Amino acid sequence: MADAEIDNKEELAGLYDLAIPIGMPLSVIQDLVDNFELDPVRRNAKIGLIDGDTEEREILVLRGDLETVKAAEKYMFEALDRRVARWEKNERSDRYKEIYDKNAEKRREMVRERIAERKDESVDLI
Repeated sequence: MADAEIDNKEELAGLYDLAIPIGMPLSVIQDLVDNFELDPVRRNAKIGLIDGDTEEREILVLRGDLETVKAAEKYMFEALDRRVARWEKNERSDRYKEIYDKNAEKRREMVRERIAERKDESVDLI
């Protein structure tokens, strides 16, 4: 083994990686880094594909001691569950629909005014 590899293994002794699933909200990742003081690191890993094959890809992991990584993992999945529950409630969708409906009449009126202006312009040209 090369000296660099031995040094690297010694540096990593006692450290564990928490692999961040693809699609994890950035806010959750930021909370993990800030609250648990984990180091974000990119590393290569084999990823299972839908067809059963695997592929080597670069993934994001958060590195730290075992106890901290386990606590962060628990927090990560609890935070994701809270986020999914919020999405299932559809609060955001309902709020945007309400805003859309409130502004829809204003948009319709603007379109009517533009159509009327164009009709007036056409009459003036004749």
